[in-house]
Amino acid sequence: MRSNLVDFRELLAIATEALWRYRLRTSLSVLGVVLGVAAVIAMMSVSEGAAREALSQVEALGLDNLVARSQTAALARSAGPGLTAGDADLVAAVVPLAVGTSPLIKRFVAVDYGTRRETAAVLGVRASFQHILRLSLDRGRFLSPTDEITNARTCVLGAQLARRLFDYRDPLGQSVRVGQDHYQVVGVLRAPDAGTSGGAAVAWHDIHQSVFVSFQALSGRSLAISPGQPADEVWLQLSDGTRVDEIARIFEHTLAGVHAPGEFSIVVPRELLAQRFRTQRTFSVVVGSVAVLALLVGGIGIMNIMLTSVVERTREIGVRRTAGATRRDVALQFLIETLLMTVGGGAVGILIGALTSVGISAYAGWSTYVSAAAVGLGFLVSFVVGLVFGLYPAMKAARLEPVDAMRFE
Repeated sequence: MRSNLVDFRELLAIATEALWRYRLRTSLSVLGVVLGVAAVIAMMSVSEGAAREALSQVEALGLDNLVARSQTAALARSAGPGLTAGDADLVAAVVPLAVGTSPLIKRFVAVDYGTRRETAAVLGVRASFQHILRLSLDRGRFLSPTDEITNARTCVLGAQLARRLFDYRDPLGQSVRVGQDHYQVVGVLRAPDAGTSGGAAVAWHDIHQSVFVSFQALSGRSLAISPGQPADEVWLQLSDGTRVDEIARIFEHTLAGVHAPGEFSIVVPRELLAQRFRTQRTFSVVVGSVAVLALLVGGIGIMNIMLTSVVERTREIGVRRTAGATRRDVALQFLIETLLMTVGGGAVGILIGALTSVGISAYAGWSTYVSAAAVGLGFLVSFVVGLVFGLYPAMKAARLEPVDAMRFE
């Protein structure tokens, strides 16, 4: 065992010396592997980052939620009255596994505090919307059923909007003007984690830059007296998220009984996630194909260089064979040289790929994540390339006869 270790160290030293002797040629020959591995790492980091971002965004919608969106607002309600606030009570009573519902209306108005003014989305919802969307509060409370009953002018601010209006002061208990009405701030949402959008891109409502008020406070009409007042969306939370596809059909059929088909559309968050993953998979295949081609070209280039090296060092091989080196020793020497080139190029490619992913995140605003699996795959790919494309030159060197090699000029 110790003898094998000594032999390996000797072969490693010989291979390192040979590569250093032709360092310029070595550097140029591994360029294809470097670029190929860098492309693999960058592609996987973007893919992994997109997967994490898509999952966090759709989880913000709720994988156990269904959403009906009114389609008639864009059509000036020519197709019909559209969704109504009463639809939330209808689906709660008819759709199985329903545990929470809320109508939603959205308005863009000016929000003022003192001398500061921001244009923000104001979302009129029920108190149950906090549990449906799993909203976390940094301070205070969310809207309550009492606020709805008493038609209280209370509001909850998104974290980013609160920061812009109040800086580092405590907003609780303060009065802000929302449009033409004054509301008391009773809560502030928890800020999203750094590097994430908090689900805003998929949820189409940037909740951290919004104001939440009760539905009837924003609409000006009581839900009990005017259940037919328009709603932009109806949210439904289920007790079993694995059956959303099945329940979505019942949800749609229930609304279709009181609305024309063109008045609304059903959004299933799980389907959004699957669609994002399919798009992402296509992107990974395209970029991965480019990376494979780069690795293939790099591997062929390294094989050509090693074949050239075998010819140039034929006399050296003959001397080593005459001195007692076996065919196995010669083959291992050239194979180790190839692996040093590809694995070294792979390490550089991993570093470049990681830096590229950081650059993509900084300049394009994409979420990227370099995982341990991506780094491991980079090393594995570079090792396999060295093994595959280094085997033939190594075998060719090992097949040289000592006498013929010594005579080679």
